[in-house]
Amino acid sequence: MYKKILSYRPSLRPSLVFLIIPVLVIFIFISKYFDQYSENGESKDQELENNLITVKDFLFNQFNSGVTKVELKVRNGDSIQRILYDQKISPADVNNVINALRREYNIGTLRNDQKVYLIVKREKNGNFVSRLTVNIDNITSVHVFLNKDNVYETKRVTKILTKKNHLVETTIDRGIYRTAKQSGIENSIVAQFARLYGFEVDFQRDLKKNDKIKIFYERYLDDDGVSQRTGNIIYSEITNVERNIILYRYEYPNGSIAYFTPEGKSIEKSLMRTPINGAKLSSRYGFRIHPILGYNQMHQGTDFAAPIGTPVMASGAGTVEYSGWKGGYGKFISVRHSPVYQTNYAHLQDYAKGIRRGTKVQQGQVIGYLGSTGSSTGPHLHYEVIVNGKKENSQTLKLPSAAPLEGNNKNFFEIQKRNIDNLILESSNKKK
Repeated sequence: MYKKILSYRPSLRPSLVFLIIPVLVIFIFISKYFDQYSENGESKDQELENNLITVKDFLFNQFNSGVTKVELKVRNGDSIQRILYDQKISPADVNNVINALRREYNIGTLRNDQKVYLIVKREKNGNFVSRLTVNIDNITSVHVFLNKDNVYETKRVTKILTKKNHLVETTIDRGIYRTAKQSGIENSIVAQFARLYGFEVDFQRDLKKNDKIKIFYERYLDDDGVSQRTGNIIYSEITNVERNIILYRYEYPNGSIAYFTPEGKSIEKSLMRTPINGAKLSSRYGFRIHPILGYNQMHQGTDFAAPIGTPVMASGAGTVEYSGWKGGYGKFISVRHSPVYQTNYAHLQDYAKGIRRGTKVQQGQVIGYLGSTGSSTGPHLHYEVIVNGKKENSQTLKLPSAAPLEGNNKNFFEIQKRNIDNLILESSNKKK
């Protein structure tokens, strides 16, 4: 059930009369102006419309003592219908509100992080919705409100976001993920960063304390300067005592995006070494004492330990050959990438939606979720790479890289690279 956060019944005090009268005059003027726009279609000025709705709410609350404003924080499984019935809204009005809401929002169960705002008009013959607002996400909301003809209208409002490039330079302290969080790097960028370097870097083994990372990426900010979503990484860099790995984003003439070293060589390989983010390498390829059987046995895969439910990605593009239970492997997925390469993913908790035999998958696509099914002593992913029918060590296997940039693409890349360097320099100077 939902949790009521705020509820009040406003009353009109005599001291507010002199304040309300001028506001009422302004409201009448704005209403006529807005109605003129409405006759010709959608308003040209969204801000005017939003302000109008705000003025309507204010006046409605002040002049109607039988009005209650309620802010609700829903919990998983809640529905709009249940919320309205709990507010003792008449069944006929619930049906009208739901039908209006469906014009802009596919109604189902609500998420735990969503909020619902209600303005309820309480009358002798029942309770009616004056206004309903549902936050779909941080930037989009849907409003259902009564118009001047007492008919429910629906309006979807999306915040206007401004793209701004953001530079982060930091030193690793206690792991890449904790360091990124402390530096204010959004989870989506951390995941993108991990996918980019997943071909070359084992984040648990290769990155150490005092190694440095640098990420230049796109942020989309609202009017308050708060980051509401992220775009692509533009530039990234990992520096330690052994090597320096720099990647530039390159946008092809057709709009597709890929990442290359300063020399124009692709970072991508046919297969990722680590098909899971934030996992610890818990058991390597080779002979070991089997944790269940208790005797020395060849371990023909690599184990990654992580919490149950951690997304597992396809390490390369290919076709699902098997998806189902497979003895000691538990819930199991096998992906065929080419006549040469195949990868297996075992002990899964569950499969991603749509993953079944014959499904085409892309590199980095989530195909399942880490678990502990089958012969397993704890949550982990057992990952295997098969080359020409033989299981190989995924962490040491030499994999072919994608083709480097050539011709016009190489020339366009050099231009974009110089532009990126200038943007980074400009951003760095602003921080000083």
